[in-house]
Amino acid sequence: MDVDENCGVMEEFGVCANCVESAKLRCGNCRQVFYCKRECQRDHWKKSHKDQCKPFKVLNSPDLGRYMVATRDLKAGDIILKEDPIVVGPKQQTEPVCLGCYKRVDGSYRCEVCSWPLCGPECAKSPDHQPECVVGKEIGSPIQINDFNTTNHFYEVIMPLRCLALKKRSPKKYQQFTSLESHYEDRKGTYTHSENQKHVVEMLRGYFMLLTFDPDEIDHSERGIHSALGICDTNALDINLAESTIQGIYPNFAMLEHSCTPNTKHAYISGRKVVLKAAVDIKQGEHLSTMYTHVLWGTYARREHIKHNKNFMCQCPRCSDPTELGTHFSALRCPRCPPGFLLPAAPLDELADWICCSCNFTMPADDARAVTVGLGAAVEQALMQPTTDLLETIIENNAKNIVHPNHFHLFVIRHTLLQMYGRDPTTQDEESMSKKEKLCQDFLKICTALDPGMARLAPFAGVALYEYHLAVLSRARGVGSAQQVDQTTLKKDLETAKALLQQCIKVLVDEPEDQPEGQLHKVAQQNLLELKQWEATVIESQT
Repeated sequence: MDVDENCGVMEEFGVCANCVESAKLRCGNCRQVFYCKRECQRDHWKKSHKDQCKPFKVLNSPDLGRYMVATRDLKAGDIILKEDPIVVGPKQQTEPVCLGCYKRVDGSYRCEVCSWPLCGPECAKSPDHQPECVVGKEIGSPIQINDFNTTNHFYEVIMPLRCLALKKRSPKKYQQFTSLESHYEDRKGTYTHSENQKHVVEMLRGYFMLLTFDPDEIDHSERGIHSALGICDTNALDINLAESTIQGIYPNFAMLEHSCTPNTKHAYISGRKVVLKAAVDIKQGEHLSTMYTHVLWGTYARREHIKHNKNFMCQCPRCSDPTELGTHFSALRCPRCPPGFLLPAAPLDELADWICCSCNFTMPADDARAVTVGLGAAVEQALMQPTTDLLETIIENNAKNIVHPNHFHLFVIRHTLLQMYGRDPTTQDEESMSKKEKLCQDFLKICTALDPGMARLAPFAGVALYEYHLAVLSRARGVGSAQQVDQTTLKKDLETAKALLQQCIKVLVDEPEDQPEGQLHKVAQQNLLELKQWEATVIESQT
């Protein structure tokens, strides 16, 4: 295309970058150059701006490999890139889904060509489905899927097969794909490698008869298949849909380095196009980062997950700090002195002892992990059938005797509990709503400390902000209180509730509409309108 679809124009004033005439149209993507007319914009795009109209560049180093840096100062919210995937497919571990639209299937319709379960004839025509359909046609035996409620090994072959099929279907995309890191040598001899050999490599070369295909059309060598799997594990990005989570390969996005304190966030438009934005202000020359693990895990769990899935050990600021940015998110209570907390002496060494910050008592790393795992099991069990009394008891007992009050397992409990207060008549009294308000305040402090730009915690913070506004409104309405709320307090509470809703809306603005957080964004917008109407009524009644 002549001009990038993201490179629109915005009316301001300057000098045309193409002909040096007076200009009032500014590049809407990079905002660095002006044009006097559309023709000049198109001409300049062809000449040089196509390569310049991006706020990042990719560099290389022996330690990091390829990585991305900002080429100019970025403000929080600035768009860094928009990118379509070169290939998408189901996750390796998935319940049966349609290979055209990725909705759940029940086996009532199967592709007439290859017998894969689909939604219907339209999905059989989907371009996504064609690689496995072509291969499935050749094997001459049906895809044997009978249980549609559990994960099925057949789906493990889809993503690598689609990636390998790019060799003939789109050589340029195939070149982009194979240029990505696979960690092939590092993965050899691992459990993942042996499982892939059995469930993917042997299935593709044997059952799916890839060996009968021309190697110039599809690489069916064992190394080629393992490399494709490694590239997907290392670089694929999850795409959350209404009924399933799929994955996609985005070559530019894949250049982002990992950090547990990322400075970018991403969302999707039109289903699959990823939009990368600055989560916080970023200076020119700063590395651009995203997060490839779970933000609500403690340091040991995050680093092990990264090591297992991405083949490196994270050394980011959060992982390097025993307190995890002052939150004590993994800290344990010292069994010897009540006020003391145990922290890893060397957080980047998983074998290092844990030491009390007050009395220097030490605990072996394995023992510290055993305490954490034990609490995790108890929390998981409690969340299966949660009650306010049960969750309050778990928090109280463990925060007093076992772990720091901010511990990540208790953080998850708090996220559930703050939503439960006020949901039934037994928790709508003034005391319960005060607990809800305090819980939301503490929860949001941790969110802000761990993720100032809400790159990953936006859904959690959005829920807490919404629930916080409900607690404030409860007080404003006088719910559960025998005393009538005075007008001054009422106006103050309405202002607070309004501000909380505005924050909630801002935090959730990029959440997909078909996800619960996106739906909460709509609810918050409607509630804000109603709240403003109520506020106007209160003001009018006083005049």
